Amino acid sequence: MPSLLTHPLNTLAFNRNLLQKFLSPFALILMLFGAPCVQAAASGGEGAITYVQLEPSFVVNYGGEGRLKYLKTDITLVTNGGLAEDVVKQHLPLLRNQLMMLLSRQTDESVTTNEGKERLRKEALEEVRQTLEKEVQHPVVEDLLFTTFIYQG
Repeated sequence: MPSLLTHPLNTLAFNRNLLQKFLSPFALILMLFGAPCVQAAASGGEGAITYVQLEPSFVVNYGGEGRLKYLKTDITLVTNGGLAEDVVKQHLPLLRNQLMMLLSRQTDESVTTNEGKERLRKEALEEVRQTLEKEVQHPVVEDLLFTTFIYQG
């Protein structure tokens, strides 16, 4: 008769727990660092959430007078897919310009604190929405995410 430690059902439960512990971090990494444009819904039709990564990274000087300070950030826009994604891609040069100007106007407080980063994220989202509203009479973008945020003061 097999012991409790070597019983096939105990081994299966142990292997399943081990698999769950290691699979979860890999799934998270895959979600965070996936392809630049990922369909969140399997249908892929209109209304499916789409992430549009703005490439290349934004690298700007910020802070005004004095010592040069640098900010490098990657920005991803959340759209409803379909036409919205196409509209964002069509107006990418204008959107990048508006975001570059906004990032360049920042202060130490707005890039070094969590509250400042969140305020900047909201300002950037509003800037993108206003720009697209002016161009196509619809805000198109649902949300804006900083996927990388590095500063050197």
